[in-house]
Amino acid sequence: MTDQSHLDSLYFIDNTIYNCPYCNRRHVTYAITSKTAFDWTKDKQCWAYFAYCRSCNNTSMHLSFQDLKTTYFTNSFSRFDDDLKDLDSRFFFSVPTSFFVLDDRIPSVLRDLITEADGCLKSNFLTGASACARKLIYELAKLAKVEGANYEDRVKALKEVYPAVDGTFFDTLLSIQSMTSTKVHENALDNWAAKHLRVMLASIREVLHEIYVVPALRADRRKQVLKLQDELMPKPKEVAIDARAAMAARPNLRNALLDVIPKEPSGPSIE
Repeated sequence: MTDQSHLDSLYFIDNTIYNCPYCNRRHVTYAITSKTAFDWTKDKQCWAYFAYCRSCNNTSMHLSFQDLKTTYFTNSFSRFDDDLKDLDSRFFFSVPTSFFVLDDRIPSVLRDLITEADGCLKSNFLTGASACARKLIYELAKLAKVEGANYEDRVKALKEVYPAVDGTFFDTLLSIQSMTSTKVHENALDNWAAKHLRVMLASIREVLHEIYVVPALRADRRKQVLKLQDELMPKPKEVAIDARAAMAARPNLRNALLDVIPKEPSGPSIE
């Protein structure tokens, strides 16, 4: 069977199925609730499309410079025409900007920065995207309580603090500083820089996922396993005995026990 795992990295798979950025479910049905046109510049039009997830009922927005044909299949919902292929390539900006919304277990200050970096990159504001990525590393170092004289020292310190995270991701992040200082500026917005920034942002997502999400998932799975273990092998209930209460309830218990215990026969003592 052909490997189709690349579909998991898309927003839109076809005109009926997409990967929802809100409920984090893959291959769910969606519909277009509306589309509207507005003036991007005085000479250029832009279209906004609103995609409604039929699983979690949330709506995402997608901008395109193309007037994509849609057809209503109910009174309220429409879908893109069947002949429109590779829908993701037709949109230059989406909200949420991240492919999947970052997990809530990641601190909000880090989520906001990577979302802003994604937005800058989508609009080809490479200086802003790189600056957000650098700022995120500084905030992550602060949360981890690691220090360093500069950006590079902080990344290396984070690599030591989190040995469980693949070191390749940290090595990739070390290139952000040189990109910002030499490649990314107003007169050098080339494709090479944009492609490398996408790799860096992908590395940051993986680092954050490994640091904040994976340990929590492991803890949840451990709790589930322990719960199943308790259900299969329940511990014997411990019955607490209150001696005073028992004696109070049966004041003649001692005498009753003495009555049933055989007594030694009496007889002449043998010296």
